[in-house]
Amino acid sequence: MDINMNTDILDVRRTYESLRKSNTHLVQSSEIATACVCQNLFKLDYPYGAITSDKDYLIANTVHDIMSLCMGGPVIENWQNSPNDCEDLTRKIVDESCEIVNGIIEDTLDNAFKESRFVPDDFKDRVNETYNGLIAGITRRLMKKYEKPLRVITEVTISNIKNHHEGRIDALLEYHNGYGLLDWKSYDLSKTVSGREKWQLIANSLLANYRYCLNENDWSKYRFSCIIHYTGAYFPRIETIEKEVEKIRINRKFAHDVLCGMRVNAQRPNFCPVCDKGLEGSKECQFYQRDARLFHEGMLPAQYDKLTRQFFAKRYAILKERAETHLHKHVFSILIDRYGEEEAIRRLEKTGIICRKFTYDFDDGEKVILSGADNDIPLEPRKIVRIIGIEKDKPLLSCISEQASVMEVINNKITLSLRSKIAVRRAKRQLFDLPIIMLRDELNLTRSMLRPIHTFHKLAADIFIHQGLMMS
Repeated sequence: MDINMNTDILDVRRTYESLRKSNTHLVQSSEIATACVCQNLFKLDYPYGAITSDKDYLIANTVHDIMSLCMGGPVIENWQNSPNDCEDLTRKIVDESCEIVNGIIEDTLDNAFKESRFVPDDFKDRVNETYNGLIAGITRRLMKKYEKPLRVITEVTISNIKNHHEGRIDALLEYHNGYGLLDWKSYDLSKTVSGREKWQLIANSLLANYRYCLNENDWSKYRFSCIIHYTGAYFPRIETIEKEVEKIRINRKFAHDVLCGMRVNAQRPNFCPVCDKGLEGSKECQFYQRDARLFHEGMLPAQYDKLTRQFFAKRYAILKERAETHLHKHVFSILIDRYGEEEAIRRLEKTGIICRKFTYDFDDGEKVILSGADNDIPLEPRKIVRIIGIEKDKPLLSCISEQASVMEVINNKITLSLRSKIAVRRAKRQLFDLPIIMLRDELNLTRSMLRPIHTFHKLAADIFIHQGLMMS
């Protein structure tokens, strides 16, 4: 028995060791969409760290949280096939959402006050107006076209390890013969849907195919995908999806290659909606393109050249740490392929990478207390875990989940802190009734770590490079 246990543990350790020598990056759907817009824009984030926006999305994020709770509550509870009076139905859903809406607004304002964030005077009115508009889009367009789903699940993180792809889907509507996918936007798209929004939607559809069919290329259970926006909805035609899928795969590979530190030439489109319009982020993009041109022409001052080489070495060291944040998921996926799901869980359980047989006890604010089957819980405070609810016939890394940090472990009780009270309410609705496992996880702090290097890079250019060279 001891020999078998040691063999299992050694097998897991060897798997970790082999993966640490490779790249375990996952590309997010939002990042793929950015690369589809312009590959140079993707490189602004990785490896440059020139985050393209400092906007505060307080209102949009608040509405997003509201939708994540209301879709599985008042919306599906009042779903009508082809409603006769959409306005009346919208009012009914909005009225029944008041408790959720007001509670989330109150929580958001409390957190904003603690973090000293700016809150506009009309915050509440704008949140309510935006939510009303999204519900109007659902009743006018979505309910007109599709019947009530069997269930709705929201904020679903799906990791397709083999295709280096991950994304968080706003909502999945499940039917007996397939699924529908929703993405909601807090602004009006009645005139046009940008390429980025369309590409992110289709990229997420590939993940949904993996969840329901085990293969991103299997569209047999796809019924529809949709962007819900203020008072309306956009449904891409199947011809559009078929046309754009290859572009998404090409740019997913490009993004993955960049993250892995490979030398890849970015292809600029004939028209870039950021640089050619002079929008936010265009100055940073032009800066790095000029910087690269001066390097290839041998016109960089020696001291500046030495500094930038150090900057890039540090950037790629940080990106390697980013890959490490996905290491546990890669090991899990490899062991499942090698031994099957149950045996993979058993082996990872022996090494403390996975814990299982937990049940929900109670919650307090952002904290959740779970009970284990015994007193041997191999987790320490401050460790990050992903709480996964095992769903029948679904890949484990596509099941409903929430990320949490360990606060306290006493005997068979573990206290976890979720990201917010909203995450706790969502977990109580769709996660805690399922068989639970906890997989060790990591926080991805790459953006915040890259940002200072971008700042120093530009400062060095101001000091060492003649202004005329950077403007030419």
